[in-house]
Amino acid sequence: MKKLLFSLLFVITAIFISCDDIFDKKIERYTVEIIAPYNGATLKSGNIHFTWKALDGALKYQLVIVSPSFDRTLQVVVDTAVAVQDSAIVSTYNHSVNLSEGNYQWYVQAQNFSYSSKKQIYDLIIID
Repeated sequence: MKKLLFSLLFVITAIFISCDDIFDKKIERYTVEIIAPYNGATLKSGNIHFTWKALDGALKYQLVIVSPSFDRTLQVVVDTAVAVQDSAIVSTYNHSVNLSEGNYQWYVQAQNFSYSSKKQIYDLIIID
């Protein structure tokens, strides 16, 4: 009887521990589709609008911007989470950042409790 009770407890615990894997969509093979700015864009300094399409299964998006590059980071300019809204209504997301003259790299990564999408790094040049 004790073995049966222990086995049942083990199964119930395993189910609860792996619930995220059961209910979260596996998004690790997808990349967030960027709308703007395009890779290699040159823009005037000021308020820059980063816009991307919603990815099914995401609960938040992590926007990371560094200067001048991820290989030679001198400054992490932005590292922020953008929460997912009602996916039936919202098909695009955006976040605005005030950027001064310089070279930047950035990405948007979709995340849920269990998985993260692939990172696609983009270049951005800001001029005065």
